[in-house]
Amino acid sequence: MQGGGEKESLLPPCKQQTMLKATYATQIESLLARYASPRSVVLPLLYMAQDHYGHLTEEAINEVAAILNLPATDVFEVVGFYTLFYDRPVGRWMVQVCDDVPCCYCGAEALLDALKQQLGISEEQTSSDGMFTLQRVKCLAACHRPPVVQANLSYFYDVTAERADAFIRFLREHADTPQGKSVSGFYAEDYEPDANGTFRQIPRKLVAYQPPAASNGTPAAEPSQPAPSEPSAASPPETA
Repeated sequence: MQGGGEKESLLPPCKQQTMLKATYATQIESLLARYASPRSVVLPLLYMAQDHYGHLTEEAINEVAAILNLPATDVFEVVGFYTLFYDRPVGRWMVQVCDDVPCCYCGAEALLDALKQQLGISEEQTSSDGMFTLQRVKCLAACHRPPVVQANLSYFYDVTAERADAFIRFLREHADTPQGKSVSGFYAEDYEPDANGTFRQIPRKLVAYQPPAASNGTPAAEPSQPAPSEPSAASPPETA
């Protein structure tokens, strides 16, 4: 501990890893150039470390702090606050079953029982092959298609207990895809049951906003934008 009570590092400098900086130098430099303060890079760098190491070890957290030249305590506090940072070993797939009211009405409890029986684990445990960690979570904001499950933040809709076997089989078959390798959900997609007893990805297409047509059939004029106001002294300048 420092004299002021702030813990600068939990490991001697010689034992701090440098794997992230060596492996992701370009990405890290790009992130640091994007923000005015290194503190703004804590979250993306922690997710990078989590995907690289599988979970956030003490060494990995110290490594992030060292790259950003921040007190290690500050970074440990971030990891302790957010539930999507894992400071313990977890499976290749983090499987999170919503048990909020709509999902429960539609069979979430039966689905949890089916998954626990199939994987031989209870909630907050990891399967013996290291492939799955099972969690019960609240409201995944997809109440229109319950029961809903997240797996590495990919959404799976309409996952009933009868589909538990197909769901687990699908995840095993896709363990080596980008979604399966990113427990942080960097490549998350949406999936739904298909007619073949498995799951298919739901295509999403982002398109530019089109203003609604006016009564004469021609596109309506874009709403006028107010002139930008002068920045105040209390407002920080925008960054690229």
